[in-house]
Formats: sequence, C-alpha cells, structure tokens
Amino acid sequence: MPAGTATRARIALVALVVLAGCEVFHSDSENLVRQQRAERERRIAGMRTATQQAAPGRRLTGDALAVAVRGRTHIFAYAVAPGGTARRYVEYSFFRADGHFVYRNSQWATDPDGREGDRWRVSDEDLCVVSGEFTPDERCYALTALPDGRVQYFIHAPGDETDGLLTKVTDEIRDGAAP
Repeated sequence: MPAGTATRARIALVALVVLAGCEVFHSDSENLVRQQRAERERRIAGMRTATQQAAPGRRLTGDALAVAVRGRTHIFAYAVAPGGTARRYVEYSFFRADGHFVYRNSQWATDPDGREGDRWRVSDEDLCVVSGEFTPDERCYALTALPDGRVQYFIHAPGDETDGLLTKVTDEIRDGAAP
C-alpha cells in the first residue's frame, strides 16, 4: 500500500473513533457501569432538589422515633412505577413489634411475611433497616414528623454523597400490618 494511502487510512480510522464517541470500543459491562453511574447521579440530583424544597419536620428521636414505627405500616404511593410506567405503585414498610421488617409493594414484593432475616431497629437518632429486597447491608434514616402526620425519611450515611438527602415521605401510616 502506498505511504499516502496508509496515512489516509490511519486518519480515517482516527476520525471514525472520534465520531463514534469511543462508546463502541468499551465492553458491555463498562458501558452498563457508566449508564448506571449516570442514572445514580440523576437520581441524587433529584433528591438534592427535593431536600432543598422540603419543609423540614420535627426530628423524631429516642422513644418518639420508636413509637412512630413500632407495630405500624408506613405507606408510600407513587403515580409512576419503577421503570417509568405511568401507573399507581405502592410500597408498604411494616415494622413488626418483634423487630422483623416486612417490605411489600404492589408490583413484585407481595409476601405478607416479608423476607427472612429482614429487621429494623431504632438507635437514639435513627431508624435502621435491613431489607434483602434491596441490599444485605443495614441502611439508616433520620425521620422527621410533618404537622399533617406524614413522616419524612432522610438518608443517614456519613461520608456518602446521599447523606442527609430526603428519600421519601409517607402518604399514610397505619397501625398493624398493611392490607
């Protein structure tokens, strides 16, 4: 191949790489990780906005925190289901008096007894939950009570970018297990 043709071929290859955005030159797993990271950043930005716009409630600690959850179901209703489908989606978090945590939702987590090993506890400042539906790790939340009786959940994860962010607000609280 003449020298000029080889040079043009190299230039064309470089241009192709630049125009393709290099996406095609990464593995599927690298692309998935990049997409998941972008989705996490989008969700965290939304949580930051919600936290800034939320009227803060009265912080629940100690006995008041335990009373707010023990033997009760916190219900969260959404107009959009996970995955973006426009339909009502409901989550139920039941804090059994014996420390067992029961997570249910209207889509895929439907066992009224929840998962074995799921649990909740109250520290002086936080509600901490282990829910195998999401992660085997314990996650903790600072709870605040709004004047209308709803409860706000703020993530308590020191050192994490989500620490202090509002993650959800109850739509209803019922004594006992959810229907």
